[in-house]
Amino acid sequence: MLRVFEAFSGVGAQRMALRNINADFEVVATSDIDELAILSYYYVHEYPIKKEIAVSIEDMKAYLVNKGIYTEKKVNNIENKKIKLLYEAMIATNNMGDIKKINNKDIPQHDLFTYSFPCQDISSLGKNKGLDVESGTRSSLLWECRKVIEEVKPKYLLLENVKNLTTGKNKKNFILWLDYLKEQGYDNQWGILDAKDYGIPQRRPRVIVVSKYGKCKSDLLKRRDFANKNILDIIDLNENNWVKFKPKAEVKGNVTVGKYAFLDDRDWKMNGVMITDLCSTQRAGRVGLKVIKNENGILYERKLNALECSRLMGFKDQDYEKMKNGNMSDAAIMKLCGNSIVVNVLESIFKNIYEEEMYD
Repeated sequence: MLRVFEAFSGVGAQRMALRNINADFEVVATSDIDELAILSYYYVHEYPIKKEIAVSIEDMKAYLVNKGIYTEKKVNNIENKKIKLLYEAMIATNNMGDIKKINNKDIPQHDLFTYSFPCQDISSLGKNKGLDVESGTRSSLLWECRKVIEEVKPKYLLLENVKNLTTGKNKKNFILWLDYLKEQGYDNQWGILDAKDYGIPQRRPRVIVVSKYGKCKSDLLKRRDFANKNILDIIDLNENNWVKFKPKAEVKGNVTVGKYAFLDDRDWKMNGVMITDLCSTQRAGRVGLKVIKNENGILYERKLNALECSRLMGFKDQDYEKMKNGNMSDAAIMKLCGNSIVVNVLESIFKNIYEEEMYD
């Protein structure tokens, strides 16, 4: 059985991928401080706690503060119902909270450590503050992962992030990180993998680093075959919020009569309006991707809904439905999608890891 620690776990795309390939695995711990991420992971992957938890609200609040979910000031402004729900979700998913606060002795033994740290400070659309050691940026949380690696020495490590990690001012730290892993005894394989090459109609290039303690005997990044989905596999046919297309700028591309295409006019001042067969990259802070159709020569547009955004990340419809059943808003689900990892890419990597295990 593969024991997994999902740091910066989000909605749990890694767990989805392992589930989808019918892997023999156990997630022994997660780590995240975002309320939406904590609850979504709970709804998608865990069963609700059936029995009443014999812990006072005050103790729950103290626990959440200790784990870095809330400050002492903020926790007293949160309604008790939400405090209880977050506490239950943390316990059920063994969420260790803020990675900065994790005590080495509490880190469980595991075989695979996934650490797709925040990209806000290294993304081309972010604040570009970088990830220098002790810089205090969110992206510099990468360096907090050293204590997990040094304490446990997991057999496999998996990093995913924006491709900007490997270029410009970030390249130096990327190389430093790879050198650090090598010093710890890891053999690293990395590349830029794009969702469009894994059966998902979305342009989403991401750097992936797979590391093995000891020598790799196979290609851990080789691409597995997937059935190629197109826009008709993504569209929610129950959605009816179509309006006549009113372009904001010059239109690049077209859609023929009776067909659908993806539409992106978020950056219309710079790039114009794009109509393509591939969806542009979903981002947590930049929603507004659209779909366009040609009906009898008249163009209609609408925004992608949360179900469609989920499908573009390789989530199953049941994953979306579980979040909706937990009363998560469409806006929250779309934010989670933008922060997540395309599940198909992870499935490919995990199949490679299990194949590598056959050589050991």
